[in-house]
This record gives sequence, C-alpha cells and structure tokens, in this order.
Amino acid sequence: MPAECLVCKADALDIVEGFADLPRVTSDCKPWPAGGELAVCGACGMIQKLPNQAWLDEIGRIYGAYEIYHLSDGAEQPVFTSTGVPSARSKVLTCFVAELFKRHGDAAQLLDIGCGNGAALANFSTALPGWSFDGNELLDKSLEVLQQIPGFRKLHIGSTEKVTERYDVVSMIHSLEHMPVPDQALREAVRLMQADGTLFIEVPDLETSHFDLLVADHLTHFTRTTLSAFAARHGVAVDILKNGVLPKEITLVGHCGAVVPGIADIEAARGLARRTVGWLHAVLDAATAASAAPTFGLFGSSVSGMWLYGALRDRVAFFVDEDKARVAHEFDGTPVLTPEQIPEGATVFVPLVHSVAVPLVQRLAGIKANFILPPAFAA
Repeated sequence: MPAECLVCKADALDIVEGFADLPRVTSDCKPWPAGGELAVCGACGMIQKLPNQAWLDEIGRIYGAYEIYHLSDGAEQPVFTSTGVPSARSKVLTCFVAELFKRHGDAAQLLDIGCGNGAALANFSTALPGWSFDGNELLDKSLEVLQQIPGFRKLHIGSTEKVTERYDVVSMIHSLEHMPVPDQALREAVRLMQADGTLFIEVPDLETSHFDLLVADHLTHFTRTTLSAFAARHGVAVDILKNGVLPKEITLVGHCGAVVPGIADIEAARGLARRTVGWLHAVLDAATAASAAPTFGLFGSSVSGMWLYGALRDRVAFFVDEDKARVAHEFDGTPVLTPEQIPEGATVFVPLVHSVAVPLVQRLAGIKANFILPPAFAA
C-alpha cells in the first residue's frame, strides 16, 4: 500500500471495504476479474485506487490487448439525448470548448495528451481550421490515422517530459484518470502551456457515473470538488467547471493564475465512496436475481453492461444497444440487438442510474419486454 495520496501526498489513505469483492471492467469495455483496492484520502478527499505492483501488472495486460470501441469497429461511442438521438461525444465536447479556444487566434497550437485514435483531434481540426495539432500516446499504433487529420503535426510517444514546445491549449480528454502518477501528469500538462495558455480536462464524474469505480484501469475518481482542488494545487484557475456538457462527465477549462484551494469535505468523499460501493453490490445482486428469467439480456454493451456480463456470463442471451455501430456485432458469441429485436417477453436488466434508466424505459414502452431497473442510488 502506498504511503501517500496520489494527489496531495498526505499519508492519510483509508481503505473502502467491499470494493475488492466486486468484478470489474476495462475502459475498452471488456470484463475483468475482481480485485484491487480503493481508498479515500483523509486530507484532500480524492477517491483513488492503489497503484501497487498487482495494479501495474494488470494495467500492462489491459493496455497490451487494448481495443478502443472494439464492438463498433473503432467508431466513437455516441451520446444519446433524452429522445434517443445520437451525437458523437467528442464532437459535442469540442464544439462546446472550441469557441473558448478561439481567443488564441487563427494559427494556434494544441496538444492532446492521451489522444487515442484521434477522435477529438479530428473534431478540433474541423472546428479550428488553421491550427496545428500534436498528440501524445503510449504507443504509435494510431499514427497513420492521426496523420490523416488536417493540421496534425506529430505524435509524442510515451512521457511528455522531453517535449520542449509550448502550446496555446493542452487537453487531457479521458486521460488524467488513467495516469499512474496523476500529480506528475498534471504538472507536465501545466508546464507545456504557454503563459496565457488554456488547460482543458475531461474526466468521468463519480457523482453521476457510479460505474466508473469498476473500471480497472481508472486510477483516480473525480468529483467537481476534487478536480478543481487538484487543478488549484498546480496553479490552475478554473474558468469553467461543469458536469452537464456530456452526461456523467466533468468538463474543466482553466488558465494559470493565482488560486486559493478550497477546503475538502472529507466526510462527503468517504460517504460517496462507501455508498457507491454498496450500490454496486446491490446492482449486482439485482441483476443476478433477474438473470434467473428464461430469456435474459443486458441493456448496453459498454462499461456497465460488460461489467455485469463478466459476472453473469452464460445467463446473458443478448445485449441491447441503441448505438447502430454496435448492433449485429457479438461479444464472446453473445449478440448485440436493437430494442426492436428483443425477444417478446424477455427480461432486460438496465444497468444505468435512475435519471437515465427511467426515461429510457418510458421511451421504450412499446417494446414487449420486461425491463428491470437497478436499485436507486442513496443520496
């Protein structure tokens, strides 16, 4: 067990009981066995996993076989509105922040740390013509795809410590939560900014995305309070801090400036971690009970659906998904169906938070299936 918090370095980590018993899932949506440890820092309130040797070994195996959006042939996961209309998540996000970035002029430079296969960079390229774009990743397996993006210059492989350029915008879109040393990662991001530069961070929001705890390769789990405090520790003044730009995510936009870190609510952080672990156990129990039905399926083939599939396996006859790019694919021989393809009378468990699950089930009221909602999350 590490002696220090990953963020504030305090020797004040409290283990959250019950987490290690939960099966997990990877961020590329593959089932992963139970294990790992979860802790809350008694000094800053950051909820975090313990990056011991066992966790590092797991990360090596996960990233060695990583296949982003493998059920949709690499196509980006969409965001669904309340009416079920899909939009590319990075397009929604980049459209929101691009107008803010235009203050840097018509020929600025952007670095995307953890750029993946370039979904965000491609949308930035469309929204910010004339800009130059660099990426950073652990490996170069997406280099050919990145080189097709207008304005793309180079891909920095591995650590950014040797990068000497300074950028008008540095973005970390779903990368900070993966970093084995998040304090160093954020320090590096700030170092790479121009004096008047902009920092853009997008991470899962644990307060609205409770399943994020189950992602084995996510090390830190943020709330708006802990993310803004983390940014403040590195001299980043927050301009925008929202959890509504994309569902279940936090968007932070900031600049280097004088900041006064707020006071952490440690008991709130502990309570959130404990309630979330307890709720996940309750969801697993409810899904297990529902899976006794003669014909049983799971709604969704992303994080929460694949987590439950890993626990229930042979009891799952099908997945249901509204993402057309995933339909007609299979995972481990289990097909992905549209809602209209659900066998009549089948039981479908919906592993989503109530604010999302209830309107979804109401919208699908014409489908002749038995939709089962998980327990409500205790406030």
